[in-house]
Amino acid sequence: MPDVGLGQLVTTTGRYRSKKLKDAVKDSLPVYQAMDENGGIKRISGGRTIVEEAKSSQNASVKWVGPAGQVAMTDTKVLDAAEFDWRYMLGAVTWTLAERYQNSGGSDTKFIDVVAGKFEVLEDTMMNLFHEGMLSNGTSYSGQQLIGLAALVSTTPTTGTVGTIDRSSANAAWFRNQAFNTASDWTEGAVDAGNVKRFLDKGINGTMRNSVKQVQIGILGQIHFEALTAASQAIQMISNDSGTAKVGFDKLMYRGVPQYFGNGINYSGFGSLTTTRSYLLNLKPGGVNLKFHEKAEFDMLEPFNSQDQAAVSRLMFTMACMSVGALAKCNWVGFD
Repeated sequence: MPDVGLGQLVTTTGRYRSKKLKDAVKDSLPVYQAMDENGGIKRISGGRTIVEEAKSSQNASVKWVGPAGQVAMTDTKVLDAAEFDWRYMLGAVTWTLAERYQNSGGSDTKFIDVVAGKFEVLEDTMMNLFHEGMLSNGTSYSGQQLIGLAALVSTTPTTGTVGTIDRSSANAAWFRNQAFNTASDWTEGAVDAGNVKRFLDKGINGTMRNSVKQVQIGILGQIHFEALTAASQAIQMISNDSGTAKVGFDKLMYRGVPQYFGNGINYSGFGSLTTTRSYLLNLKPGGVNLKFHEKAEFDMLEPFNSQDQAAVSRLMFTMACMSVGALAKCNWVGFD
């Protein structure tokens, strides 16, 4: 007899379900990860703007003199500050009452919480877009985007206005990061396994103070990271461990500085680190810092009725700023 309803098999047999959502949304977020693991993220209580004060200039009166010498008694401007605006991100989750009620009940009808899943995707998406901002120059979204590394640790540090400071001014020399262009700053060409260590040496040595490293992390574009991996494997010693040769590295440390892989999975299509660009960053106060308002770090706002009267919406809000100050010169970018 032919089926007239669901049929025998569908009537008697359900689908196997894992009942767990798997992530096919969140990108690789290496800059956020590296700053979070090494003290580069700060939470602060407020403020109209973010000000980074600095001892910015030499005292022009100082000189060698004879036994009865003189120096100028004129005032020298030796203090300055950069100022950064907060940037804001907003996202929404909306659900209909119908789907909420259909998704209610016990485990026999509710396999996964639909609203909770929507919240997770909202936060993951915001993190993806936020990370793009951490790499950016802050000009997208009509200039409302987070100002990130492309501006704070610029490949052209003598141009542009950042933190209200015109870096082309001779008085802004203290506020310029260091940049190394392999096409013009040496004769070895683009970064490869044969020169990648010398490339990183340029950055580490160029930011040293009193023979002490001033950078805490490196974030390497894929081509540069793979070059360092190849250079490291060339000098790797393999020991016998139960007859298994363990070759290669998941994490790299060069001269005591952890080197993070700056690329990886990208679901969103948002911008990621240029594969031929690498950063060595100082994350101490006055270096490159990510600051969140302590009450607005991917914070859920109260729900309200949507335009559809049979639906509810809820917003997630973030208030953040990336800044650099007196330690700008202790940050380095190298690029092909």
